[in-house]
Amino acid sequence: MASLWRRILPKHVANTGSQLRDHQANERTFLSWTRMGLGFAAMALALGRLDAVDRMLSSALSSSKLGLVLDPENATATVAATTPTSGGAGRPKSQEYSSSLLFFNHNGEISATVLCQAISVWSFGYGIFRYLSVRKGLLKGQFTPAIWGPVLMTTGCLGVFGTMGMWVEQKNASRKSRHDSS
Repeated sequence: MASLWRRILPKHVANTGSQLRDHQANERTFLSWTRMGLGFAAMALALGRLDAVDRMLSSALSSSKLGLVLDPENATATVAATTPTSGGAGRPKSQEYSSSLLFFNHNGEISATVLCQAISVWSFGYGIFRYLSVRKGLLKGQFTPAIWGPVLMTTGCLGVFGTMGMWVEQKNASRKSRHDSS
């Protein structure tokens, strides 16, 4: 237990050369990773709330026998005074499909909320790992620049959100073609 405390507690470092600046830069980098993680956590919370609002509106519209008509050209929604057709088993057609306000899917597929939460956890984890490894190296008088962590984080985020964007466009195109055919 005593060796654990010795590892955790900060050690006195002689301020020779750029030691102080290096440690402060390491702390700022750690705080940047933390800020990114908090940003993605907030985005996941906001997307979850938007999904809940979308589900409440969908159920309210379907229970009041109103249909929601979307106009994708100017991104407006109007309420039509028509009754939705039944989609089988006494369920209105509007409840057949999962919510698609952003890219939510309640059929067990990964949603944007889950992806933002995963990126948040990855950012926190990598920030802590990087901070501790750089601190250890600086105490030994060494420094190893980060190459793969930021590269993997950036390409991973771009890939995930690019894939989700294409998936949303594909869903909207199939929904539009289904709407045009009926």
